[in-house]
Amino acid sequence: MIHDSLHLSIQQLRQNAPVVHCVTNYVAMDLTANALLAIGARPLMSAAIPEMQDIAHRADALLINIGTLDDSLLQAALIAGQTMYEMGKPVVLDPVGIQISSYRMQAAMQIIKTCHPCVIKGNTHEMQVLPSSVSPSPTQVLVTTGANDYITDGARQEQLSGGSPLMTQVTAMGCTAGAMIAAFATIETDPFTAAVQAMQLMKQAGQEAVTDKGLGTYRQQFIDCLSRYA
Repeated sequence: MIHDSLHLSIQQLRQNAPVVHCVTNYVAMDLTANALLAIGARPLMSAAIPEMQDIAHRADALLINIGTLDDSLLQAALIAGQTMYEMGKPVVLDPVGIQISSYRMQAAMQIIKTCHPCVIKGNTHEMQVLPSSVSPSPTQVLVTTGANDYITDGARQEQLSGGSPLMTQVTAMGCTAGAMIAAFATIETDPFTAAVQAMQLMKQAGQEAVTDKGLGTYRQQFIDCLSRYA
C-alpha cells in the first residue's frame, strides 16, 4: 500500500522529471537507470572528468556510488559532488565495500569531506565501519539497509520492514536505492523524509514483485511495479 504522502511525492517526481546524475559503478547502471525512469526521473550516467562541472549545472541531484572504484571515478565524483554541494543541490553517497579496503575507506571519507552528502546509504557491514566522526544530523542522514532499513538524522529514527529476500539476490538493488533517494531529494528538502520515502518505495516494489518464476522475472517485475505507482 502506497501512503498518501508517498503517492503525492511520486506524482511530483513524474511532473518534475528531475535529472539524477549518477557517478556510479558500471554493474549497477542498467537497473539504476531503468528504476529512475520508472518513477519519472531522468538518469544521466557519466564519470567523464571533463564534463563533470557542466553536468552538475544541469542536474538536479547526484548519486556517488563507489562500487567499481578507481582513481578516475573518484576524481569525477569529487568534482561533481563539490560543484553540486556549492550549488545547494543534493548529493547522496553509497560507500560500497568500504569495509574491504583502506583505499575505499579513504575515498569515501574524501567524498564526505569534500561533497557533504545529505544522505549516506549502505548496508550493515558498510555503515558499521564508518568512523564516529560520520554521525547523523539533519544535513547528513544515515541509511542502513537490510531486512529492516534504519534511517536516522540523529533526532529522528525510522525502521522500515517489507521488501523480499529476493532483493539480495539481484545485483544492484542496493545501488538503485541510493539513486531513488537522490531522486526524492529533488522534491523533498528534508533529507530524512526523502530517504524514508525512497526506501518505502523500494520495500513496497520489492515485496509486490515477488514471483516464483525466477530472479530475472523478479527483476523485471520490480521495474514494472515502480512504473505503475502514480
